[in-house]
Amino acid sequence: MISVDRALELVLEGIEPLESERVGLADAAGRVAAEPAHAAVDLPPFDRSAMDGFAVRAADTAAGVPLRLAAGVAAGEVAAAALEPGTAAPVSTGAALPPGADAVLQSELAIQSDGGVAPDRALTPGTHVRVRGEDLRAGAELAPAGAVLTLPRVSALASAGVGDVTVHRRPRLDVVVTGSELLPVGAPPEPGRIHESNGLMIRLLAARAGARVVDHGVVGDDRSATEDAVAAGLGGDVLVVSGGVSVGPHDHVRPAFEAAGVEEVFWRVRIKPGKPLWFGRRGATLVFGLPGNPLSTIVGFCVFIEPALRRLQGEAGARPRLEAGRLTAPAQASDGRTTFLTAALRPGADGVLEATPTERQGSHMTGALGESDGFAVAPEEAGELPAGAPVDVLRLG
Repeated sequence: MISVDRALELVLEGIEPLESERVGLADAAGRVAAEPAHAAVDLPPFDRSAMDGFAVRAADTAAGVPLRLAAGVAAGEVAAAALEPGTAAPVSTGAALPPGADAVLQSELAIQSDGGVAPDRALTPGTHVRVRGEDLRAGAELAPAGAVLTLPRVSALASAGVGDVTVHRRPRLDVVVTGSELLPVGAPPEPGRIHESNGLMIRLLAARAGARVVDHGVVGDDRSATEDAVAAGLGGDVLVVSGGVSVGPHDHVRPAFEAAGVEEVFWRVRIKPGKPLWFGRRGATLVFGLPGNPLSTIVGFCVFIEPALRRLQGEAGARPRLEAGRLTAPAQASDGRTTFLTAALRPGADGVLEATPTERQGSHMTGALGESDGFAVAPEEAGELPAGAPVDVLRLG
């Protein structure tokens, strides 16, 4: 067996971002920029009013001195002519200032009379004006290559006139679930059989990580059928097979990998749950064999597969999404393995996540998973950890 850190190192070793593609902003959120993205226009793109009021020449303003009313400008309109000296043009918030105007008299500070308006004070140039380019200039870099296109970045790009961006392609993940005992989700119970959940969780976790999922369904414990399913699943970037990675008489996954030319990198990790996890490669395709227990599948995916998917999409430093937390009760690693303990996670008074391990622990305790928000991580070398000890936590949320 190898350590979790060493296994993760071997999984991520040599992963290069996938090729790039051009996508519209509506499909860009959460993707990683393959090229820098730049503003297409100045922001604001023209001098505009920051208030409802009157566009004026600041030099014409004096307390109580009326200005003649000129034609108004609404948001989305352009003035037909320059603002003449001694006049004021009604403007709404966001409207383009008429040429010649350099200040806005706020409505609340204006005294209106027949055909004119008087300010209650003299204005200085720039009063309530958002000047063209004061936010950013056309050509300014808004997202460097390698940056995740977060919602704020997407919003900034849209405001700056950008309609599409170059991002790394989403990886294709093929999933195969094995087990003759498995029933479809929600099917009526049958003697000797259990309901399948691993395929569902792999699909959900993969989609959350940005992958396109190809589902090959459930394959019975048959050598030939398993080999066919593995061969069909090797057409993408990542193949994940759930179940059948041990050495029992009905475990056909590892022989099927060998028959398909997949080169083994490691088998078995000092992690609980999930010790029998298998990893290999065929060419550029990453191949994972996950144990059949639901908790083992979830832990194995979050710790090893999700970071690989994110790196394929260009997130260079992607690692498991662990956060700092602390225990509310004593805990320890089991069997000398880094142990992911199902736990309720709540923010403490200081904002740090507090992890309370569930009473029941074990890779088969899916009921305990339902009582939890994720996992508290007890490192293999830590020994017994007291209440209050700092730990990493993994939220499933």
